[in-house]
Amino acid sequence: MNSSTIIKFMAGLLPVAPITGELLDEELQQAEVSETEAESEDQADSKYADYEGPTMEEEIAAHSGNVPAIKGTGGYNVQVGDDFDPLAGVYAVDNTDGNITGNIEVTSNNVNTNQPGTYNVSYRVENSRGAYYEYTRVIEVSNAASDPVPMIPPTEAQLSGDTEESGSSEDDASSSSAITFLGLEDVTIPQGSEFNPKEDVAIIDVDGSDITHRTHISGEVDTDTPGEYTIAYAVFDHFGDPHAKARTITVE
Repeated sequence: MNSSTIIKFMAGLLPVAPITGELLDEELQQAEVSETEAESEDQADSKYADYEGPTMEEEIAAHSGNVPAIKGTGGYNVQVGDDFDPLAGVYAVDNTDGNITGNIEVTSNNVNTNQPGTYNVSYRVENSRGAYYEYTRVIEVSNAASDPVPMIPPTEAQLSGDTEESGSSEDDASSSSAITFLGLEDVTIPQGSEFNPKEDVAIIDVDGSDITHRTHISGEVDTDTPGEYTIAYAVFDHFGDPHAKARTITVE
């Protein structure tokens, strides 16, 4: 997938704050970096060919009870100085709602990867019926090499390679079934208030991993001037396909 495609999606989603030539160049450079990262992840995904564990569908079918479960939260060692993503390799299943990885909240995280020691990360997930599950895992920071990130079980479609093509049009990019955009509701804010386009926003990949940090955000909101503003969010999934969605911010 050409990295410029994601720029076209974003431009098409920004009727109020069109992307300038200078911004296009900057976003294109960032998109090319993300595309390279996505290609690296695609290479890692080739291990699905030899995968012998349960699929996501089998994990869901094996779960019983009215309370969801959080998985992939075993003890974990991080080497001093390495990055640590508390949601990497973590997923959640429910016997009614299925894969609810996108519902996972990190309720506390005191991990300091610059200082050796024992730390805790707490998680919470809730299903559509209001039942919830909470769990606290132990994270060790030491001079030993970081543990490999556990693999989130692939879906049957991922194993068969029969994944739906996405990113072929603006409509596909705006309403993708492959990834989940969270916190992109249209909002109205009072004139003169502060607005952070990243606040409460999360983007979850098809494998349940949080890819919010790879998101390109375009558009500006002038909180001193009443009006409607459009902010576009775009990201490459781990198959290298782009997805985008826009929201309207009204200043009054």
